[in-house]
Amino acid sequence: MSTFLIFSAGILFLAGVLFIKPRAKQDKTWKTVIIWTLYVIFFVIACMGVSFVYINASVGHVKATSTAVFLFGGISLILAVVLARVLGFIGAKKKVESLQA
Repeated sequence: MSTFLIFSAGILFLAGVLFIKPRAKQDKTWKTVIIWTLYVIFFVIACMGVSFVYINASVGHVKATSTAVFLFGGISLILAVVLARVLGFIGAKKKVESLQA
């Protein structure tokens, strides 16, 4: 099972890089650096959470498993929302064209 988790983590990391790469090319260098830093931090936190939950669930630590799900899941969710906001997927302003007669 752990081999499958490592393999799927690699595939998901590559898919994330390929998904973010065309959208991360901003006109400002600092914004591009922030996007990639947020992505790496998000992915590391998510992988640590999955491994922590997997290890604790395999030995029967129910309390540690449930705590890790909420802790690492919450942090990952917050980072994902911030990353989506910076990339413009959430809260993007829509251009409204007015019709003039």
